[in-house]
Amino acid sequence: MMAPSRRPTRRQQQVLDFVADFARRQGMPPTVREIAAGLGIASTNAVAGHIAALRRKGLLEKLPGKSRGLKVPDQGARNQRLVPVLGRIAAGRPIHAEENLEGHIVADPFMVREPDDTFVLKVEGDSMNGDGILPGDYIFVRRQPVAHNGEIVVALIEDEATVKRYFQDDEGTIRLEASNPAYPDMAFHGDDGTRFEILGIMTGLYRRR
Repeated sequence: MMAPSRRPTRRQQQVLDFVADFARRQGMPPTVREIAAGLGIASTNAVAGHIAALRRKGLLEKLPGKSRGLKVPDQGARNQRLVPVLGRIAAGRPIHAEENLEGHIVADPFMVREPDDTFVLKVEGDSMNGDGILPGDYIFVRRQPVAHNGEIVVALIEDEATVKRYFQDDEGTIRLEASNPAYPDMAFHGDDGTRFEILGIMTGLYRRR
């Protein structure tokens, strides 16, 4: 008996090409609905069938339980990693820090060296525009509880989070500094009762064009 062919059908190839091109342009894989809309396929079930066939042929991978979990294994970025987008972060006034998975961004290895400890946040506000961090940008954050002076951190203040540049003096006073002069510094001391925690440090930035 002949082994089944790994060659995709014409429609399967269109789905494969769409996934690869969408991930390259948008920085994250498409959903099934986006594939259907992009290719003019009326039924999402039909798209799901093409995806299942491509997975059986080893031409497409899918992370379970993720709406944006598609990955083309031998895409030019064979070593690309999917990094979770965990909601939004304020570059300005702190916003609530509740994590909310919004999807994934496809990242090259040189941007994300430790994918298991990295997440992405979408920036709101303009307090860090002096560092080139603009509203709508996505920042890559490596989880860690400490930072060096001058590093850009995602910090938790009580139950709200913000992105700022971190400094700590010899007396233990912590200062979070904005790079937009319109925003005042935020200062904390270990014994003033304020809950303060470093969630991670910024390691990269992605901007959709």
